[in-house]
Amino acid sequence: MWWECSACGGPIERERPPVRCRECGIAGAVFVPIDDGDLPVAEAGANSLREAWIRAGLDLAREGVLA
Repeated sequence: MWWECSACGGPIERERPPVRCRECGIAGAVFVPIDDGDLPVAEAGANSLREAWIRAGLDLAREGVLA
């Protein structure tokens, strides 16, 4: 099962919600379950999955979805 960190949006694959995010290191963040289809696909040239999440969030913000 995949979980999304509420602090950084980083995806984490585990059976149960993690205690600490391995992407941003925050302990006690809220972890929301996500489907495999909701995971971002890294674009060519992306250095990491976290960078892909940040780009996806910025794209949504530009479109006004996150307003």
